[in-house]
Amino acid sequence: MKKAATLALFGLLSQAPFLSAGSYEIEAIEVPPYVVPEVGGLGFTPDGELVVALRRHGILMAKPSENPSAFPWRAFSTDSLHNSCGIQVISRNEVIVSQMAELTRVLDTDHDGIADRYENIAAPWGVSGNYHETNTLVPDEQGGWYVSVGTASHNGPTFAHTRGAFATNGRTGRNYAAVPWKGWILHLDAAGNSTPIASGFRMANGIARDPQGRLFATDNQGDWKGTSPLYHVEEGKFYGHPSSLVWDEAFMENVSNDPLQYYIDDFEQYQQDRTRAAVELPHGFMCNSPSEPLFDTTGGAFGPFAGQALIGDIAGDRILRCMIEEVDGVLQGAVVKFIDGGLGAGNNRLAFSPDGKSLYVGQTVRGWAKNLAEGLKRVIYTGELPFEVQNISLEKDGFTLTFTKPISSASSYQLANYAAKSYWYKSFHAYGSPQMDLQELEIPKIQVDGNTLFIQVPQLQADRIVELNLPADLQAADGTPLGQSQICYTIRKLRK
Repeated sequence: MKKAATLALFGLLSQAPFLSAGSYEIEAIEVPPYVVPEVGGLGFTPDGELVVALRRHGILMAKPSENPSAFPWRAFSTDSLHNSCGIQVISRNEVIVSQMAELTRVLDTDHDGIADRYENIAAPWGVSGNYHETNTLVPDEQGGWYVSVGTASHNGPTFAHTRGAFATNGRTGRNYAAVPWKGWILHLDAAGNSTPIASGFRMANGIARDPQGRLFATDNQGDWKGTSPLYHVEEGKFYGHPSSLVWDEAFMENVSNDPLQYYIDDFEQYQQDRTRAAVELPHGFMCNSPSEPLFDTTGGAFGPFAGQALIGDIAGDRILRCMIEEVDGVLQGAVVKFIDGGLGAGNNRLAFSPDGKSLYVGQTVRGWAKNLAEGLKRVIYTGELPFEVQNISLEKDGFTLTFTKPISSASSYQLANYAAKSYWYKSFHAYGSPQMDLQELEIPKIQVDGNTLFIQVPQLQADRIVELNLPADLQAADGTPLGQSQICYTIRKLRK
């Protein structure tokens, strides 16, 4: 199915181009009519079968075909798992699933194509019965896993009978941790032994390891999260949501009862205690509800963004791209829209095809939206190089932007067409935050050299977001228009 037909199917032809024209195409993958396509996990077998874990239907597999309406689907498992939210595909006969209640190994032991054995690898976290307590995973390099365990929501109850200890002082607040390890990232070794790694997460609906093996997690804007973040996760760190701390014995030795009240009474102490995001995703116009990061390890097969993180938006018709660098020992960087329009909402899970030329997008919003929010999409790189900001680097007095193509000098020298502002988000007990202390920033100079653009921005400050808005008519030397002109860089450390 060609791009125009695919977009017409979803009524999206009227939307603005989502990226440089001709570089990427979106196709809607047809799934079997007997399933509700709420995608909780995506992956590929070593022999190239697509594996799709569904929230309420089990696991499907199919070898992708060129025709998105002709995938030869087979049901690997028809048993409804308990809210599958993450998978690791070992082979066509073995899949690891993180579901609400446990980490499960799903096996086809007689190799007839249908799972016949379910093994509980580990279940160290509690289960309260609240709908919001989702879990997802990423494998380590020693046969184990990192698992992010979501908190519960005030919009749903806890059950009378729960698994694990029930902490009444963990039941307070908008998002809460009434049973063990809600709001934590845990490490499970190959034998299922559990170690708590980091706390302070609200709803880390996605964890991933970058090409260097470093652990990253997104979280969702809300209480104690002024805007949605992408965190570099390190052992022993606290990432800002106090509810999880009810399960930290060392912390609770110094707290009389409720960790939320401890931080409400001393907001400045909270700011000092928490580890800030590597990249903040400005709410509303950039991202509303980030899902799992996927680092581009395709070596250029999917375009000129190798090594960067792609992040879906559950509540937005977009996928983001994050450019991360190290400054004075701290990871920080920028976010720009990669796809903006043409997908629909619910962009929950991402997976590259084995050849790296296609990105599969699994969609679900679990009832939070009505239209174009469930299903499976395929984004195909056509091989035509887009004109985009390929990378950005912080300088002492501004930013150096590297583009995918040489820049047209005719469209780049008008200073009045550039704009910069800075702001920050306040993370505290209230739900979300407006942009705080918004400042318009002066741009006294720009300098173009081939495919690089230096934007001078004096008097930069740490712990703020700098939003750069490039000229809407900026073009490459070959006349290709710029795809995305808005970049938001999170400064944690200044260049010395």
